[in-house]
Amino acid sequence: MPVPSASAPRILILLAAHNGAEFIAEQLDSVLAQEGVDVEVVVSDDASTDGTDAVLDGYADDPRVRRLRPGRFGSAAANFFRLVRECDAEGFDAVGFCDQDDVWAPHKLRRHWELLSLPNGLDGRGGYDAVSSNVTAFDAAGERRLIVKNQLQRACDYAFESGGPGSTFLLRPSTYRLLRERLLDPGSAASSTRAHDWLAYALVRAAGGRWFIDGESTVDYRQHDVNVLGANEGLRSNLRRLQQIAKGAHRADARRIVAAAREVAAPDEAARLEWLAARIDERGPLSRLRLARRVGDFRRRRRDQLALAGTLLAGLW
Repeated sequence: MPVPSASAPRILILLAAHNGAEFIAEQLDSVLAQEGVDVEVVVSDDASTDGTDAVLDGYADDPRVRRLRPGRFGSAAANFFRLVRECDAEGFDAVGFCDQDDVWAPHKLRRHWELLSLPNGLDGRGGYDAVSSNVTAFDAAGERRLIVKNQLQRACDYAFESGGPGSTFLLRPSTYRLLRERLLDPGSAASSTRAHDWLAYALVRAAGGRWFIDGESTVDYRQHDVNVLGANEGLRSNLRRLQQIAKGAHRADARRIVAAAREVAAPDEAARLEWLAARIDERGPLSRLRLARRVGDFRRRRRDQLALAGTLLAGLW
């Protein structure tokens, strides 16, 4: 077990588990082996029936791993929301999220902590409120491919997509408090959203914060049959995503995110979000055309911009 260092940053990691017995030990071990940081992991298990509890019992003597009482939450987002509501960041220098089935590079947290600690960022325009990164998808057959998320951020991409997989996120305590305050407020729209990572990215960007997406992959992102989302690449994933769009799921998610973002919006963002909320609520051809003309503001990747424009003009979105 690494010896805690007085000079190392203390980082709180929130891990949501559900039937993760097959892979969760490898994930936990990669978190506990992080170099140059002191970590504490809090685990919330969502009614696992596959022996996840027994695996976690193996960490009972490690003071760096703490388990919340068992519960039934129904989704990964709800489980993460539970973690955020029950865990404050007092005494920690940063907070990160963790899936149950990935593998972290040993330098992940240290690298992102150093980026988060730059007083003026890499571009001299000020420090970052949060950091995320690219990931490397891998599967049981040994196939590996880089999943790029660090395209140029757009004016309002946060209303339509996350800043990358939540397992790569590292938040300042002040950023985490913003997310936690929203989720603890029973009147906030935040709790109606369905993705903890997308929500965090949207709140930070809408509030005028700075988010850096690192081009270096820091997480091996495991792909398997029971992934909630997976890498969203390939024909099957694209067809599944198109079906969800046609059912109105992505439009409904964007509406919820925009509602949550408007509650914290800086003045410059408030006007943009007000316009966007009105267009999302309208379903007529003129509204779809207006949105389609601005897809360059809504998605970072050109292919995704074209896909969004196509579904808008076809009346699917």
